[in-house]
Amino acid sequence: MSITATLFSNGILFDEIICRTLPGGYAVIGTAVMRGAVTHTVSTAVICFELTGQISQILPMMVAVILANMVAQGLRPLSPLISGSGG
Repeated sequence: MSITATLFSNGILFDEIICRTLPGGYAVIGTAVMRGAVTHTVSTAVICFELTGQISQILPMMVAVILANMVAQGLRPLSPLISGSGG
């Protein structure tokens, strides 16, 4: 069981609304982020959303996948330097 689920077993109180924590949700979002960063697409978030059907996780999933894509694009080496045909 995750630390968040242990610490907030009754949920997190936010603006007088109790939001339940879903440890499996973190795993699904992590999977979507990893696949999105590797494939450089945002469609993995949509696919994971369609598979799980949990609409409450679509916003954090989209934000995380877009940020992962930005990081992956920034870390991607320039192809002419690697292939040796840089001019």
